Amino acid sequence: MTMVSIAKSDTASEAVRKAVKLIGGMEKIVNKGEKVFIKPNLVAPLTKESGAITDPEVTRSVIQLVREAGASSIMVGDAPFFFYKSRRAFEVTGTQKVVEEEGVEAVYIDEDEYLEIESPKAKLLNTIRLPKSLLNSDKFITVPKLKTHSMCRVSLAIKNQIGLLSPEQKQIYHRTDIHQKVVDVTLAAKPDLAIIDGLNALEGQGPTYGDPVDTGIIISGMDVVSVDSVGSIIMGFEPQEIPHIRLAALQGLGEMDLSKIEVKGESIDKVQKQFKRPLTDVMGVFPNVEAYVGCACNEGCLAWTRVELDRLRKHGLVEKVGKVNLVIGHDVKVPERLEGRVYIIGDCAEDHKEKGIFVKGCPAFQILGKIQPGE
Repeated sequence: MTMVSIAKSDTASEAVRKAVKLIGGMEKIVNKGEKVFIKPNLVAPLTKESGAITDPEVTRSVIQLVREAGASSIMVGDAPFFFYKSRRAFEVTGTQKVVEEEGVEAVYIDEDEYLEIESPKAKLLNTIRLPKSLLNSDKFITVPKLKTHSMCRVSLAIKNQIGLLSPEQKQIYHRTDIHQKVVDVTLAAKPDLAIIDGLNALEGQGPTYGDPVDTGIIISGMDVVSVDSVGSIIMGFEPQEIPHIRLAALQGLGEMDLSKIEVKGESIDKVQKQFKRPLTDVMGVFPNVEAYVGCACNEGCLAWTRVELDRLRKHGLVEKVGKVNLVIGHDVKVPERLEGRVYIIGDCAEDHKEKGIFVKGCPAFQILGKIQPGE
């Protein structure tokens, strides 16, 4: 059986220490003299109160445990969503302060050198480019957030590896094939330990536009599939519902059957909450936004467009944009006359590009920030 711990305590440090001790202690993972790479989730320049990023105090606690285990060098690295820069994300999230105070190395992945490696077990990415700093480390610890995700349902230990990719790669990986690509990246860069920050979490329109949830837990384990399975159940999902967890289990990355996972510490029943689920619907979201959808990818143009609608709502811009029409997908039926501005979203809808503003791409991620208040 694999082992996953769930811990609660009054402070981040105590909760992390308790969770790791329950699975055998950091000395079970990190040997003296090893180089260790720690990857939090710094998806955007946000504070811990957002529920979207790894609490810097959780990162600090992991650093301290790794140092106590005798690591010779410690690196903390990540790269945010490709609209942002790593240095900015480190600074705003508070991770930069922790790195400096703890005297460890910050790795801004979007500035790191990438090396191409072979990944023979992968289905789609048999060659993959990964940061040199990660490849030069002896042990890899992933420290994700407990949250929902509009394209992947949940964003936990497996999904966290997408942050290792270059900004260019991230842009084209976020479409329907993201589920297998997430697994492929984890096959090439498999963490030795996963510690999920669930001190507070994010529900609904994750990874950034959802709502914070007070959960107060740390989840830990050496099997990323088991850790994600437990994390998903705590949020009210069955692991089989999550494509990348299902694929990872089928392809030998770990165990998702709860009957074969030993849960130590807090019981799942005691900490479980029904999280609001993420939506990719674009039709009928706002009365002034009309959507015409043909054959379109749920995790591609639909999800990216929904993120843009979530942005408008989050920043109070919905009414200010006026009447908006969205045309998405292949073989989409569109009325002859449309009132207001028209956005043709994605390569599949290119036949209609003369009707308005064409946002090209597969996926059409450039829709983000595109819908602005009218003049």
